[in-house]
Amino acid sequence: MKKIIALSLLLASIHTVNSQTYNVGGPVSFTSKLLSDDSKIMEYVMPVFDLEKQLEEDFINSTNKVGPFRFGYEHITNYGLQNSGTWQTTDEGDKLWKIQLSSPGALSMNVIFNDFFIPEGGSVHLYNKETEMVVGAYTEKNNNVNTMLGTDLIKGETVVIEYFEPSEVAGQGRLLIGMVVHGYVDINNWYPIKVGESGTCNKDVVCWDACGWLDEIRSVARIANGGGLCTGTLINNTSEDGTPYFLTANHCGPSSMGSAVFKFNYNSTNCSSSNANAAGATTGNSVNGSTLKASNSASDFGLIELNTTPPASYEVFYAGWENGGASPQIGVGIHHPSGDVKKLAFDDDPLTSAAGLSISNSSWRIEAWERNTTTEGGSSGSGLWDENHHLVGQLHGGQANCSNSINDYYGKFSMSWTGNGSSSPSSRLSDWLDPTGSGVASLDGFDPNGGVDVPAFCLTSVKEIDSNIFFEMYPNPASNSLTVMLVNSGLNNVSIELVDLQGRLISSYKNITGTIMNVDLSFVSSGVYFIKVSAEGTIQTEKLIVE
Repeated sequence: MKKIIALSLLLASIHTVNSQTYNVGGPVSFTSKLLSDDSKIMEYVMPVFDLEKQLEEDFINSTNKVGPFRFGYEHITNYGLQNSGTWQTTDEGDKLWKIQLSSPGALSMNVIFNDFFIPEGGSVHLYNKETEMVVGAYTEKNNNVNTMLGTDLIKGETVVIEYFEPSEVAGQGRLLIGMVVHGYVDINNWYPIKVGESGTCNKDVVCWDACGWLDEIRSVARIANGGGLCTGTLINNTSEDGTPYFLTANHCGPSSMGSAVFKFNYNSTNCSSSNANAAGATTGNSVNGSTLKASNSASDFGLIELNTTPPASYEVFYAGWENGGASPQIGVGIHHPSGDVKKLAFDDDPLTSAAGLSISNSSWRIEAWERNTTTEGGSSGSGLWDENHHLVGQLHGGQANCSNSINDYYGKFSMSWTGNGSSSPSSRLSDWLDPTGSGVASLDGFDPNGGVDVPAFCLTSVKEIDSNIFFEMYPNPASNSLTVMLVNSGLNNVSIELVDLQGRLISSYKNITGTIMNVDLSFVSSGVYFIKVSAEGTIQTEKLIVE
């Protein structure tokens, strides 16, 4: 088998998207004079659609969290190797197929291959017209039982798709482009002017409040399925073998996620919740495709298995769960609102049971999000964790947003576990997440990497990043006791919590009056902790060293 020409002359300005692709030296046409002439490439222009009408429909659906959050218009197509594009042949007999797809006004383009099979040595790349952004290569390693593949996004209104096929496997490849997505919402933070990004009340996962939930944050991924977006969670099973099971909502369409793209680690680059995406975002890490395992509308869950296990470099975490149905004392949501970078939502009060899906006790109700947080369209399918860091449900709907923090509903994990009494493995979680038949009621999370470093923002005093401090504490380090002094004596509804590095509550003091409070540390082991002081809907945190 001939080796593909090494791409040694590519300019440093070319941006390669970090996804589940493979380095084969870049697009062959970039280094071959014979194949670099694009003047004869066939271009196919997508028809115009009514964007204003689309945005009006999206606003209604997103407000009520109905269906996936739409970021793009889905053009149904039928472009394949036999009926479209342009073929070129090298002197050695290798072949190159190119097609150029354009959709005027698009912020991004992505495609779905309804038929996808790449022979050994073959490769597929996507790039924009300026060749400054490249996605690929997709190779035989991306072949899957569904023979489908969805691509990552390319910036701009034009995408070139290039398929290289060595002479030894001539005629063996299959590509059929069944969908071209015109992106009209900038979900990858590429443009300075934002349209449709999440509300400014959403809290980034690189803010101080995230420090107790660092593992769970690594389990969450954004789902791009055609032109729609949801959120889901990588989840542990009792074998703890790293099987990439992934929990989301049934209304997100898990049965159609054979070509979905799951993006982990798509986070803000710093704590900038008040400016949403303005501070920038990481590129994230993608996994392509999945297979449905189970789903049930009673609790609105969908369980899929990713086509590929996320590699060690992604540093993912497999979330733990609780299936007994005990009432959570708090609720923590981790999600991608409006497809934006990953965010946090906090309900610091006990959750209540509700008939959120017109079935008795099918849902956990968030009466009101706190700490100025919320969920939005695109958050659908995201997980809800209890005080023990166990998943207890996934978001199926609600009215909460930045201007209205009340009423969100999560399908109960306990009902999903039994499938609301179903005897079919395709309708319940238990057969997949407890393959050993252990019968356990709860399971902690699983870290295949054995843990990762604590980020710098969790080791920095909040005083260094927030000048609006309303409490002081001393001494620090401390041993038997700590004094917390409130700067403003007029604060109401003041509470103090001592939590460990994992976010577990050690002790708390509620409805504090006065300005000085002594926190008992006589029973606390040496180590790093956090003091959280809440007052009038605001929460601030300080790192504490106990000796």
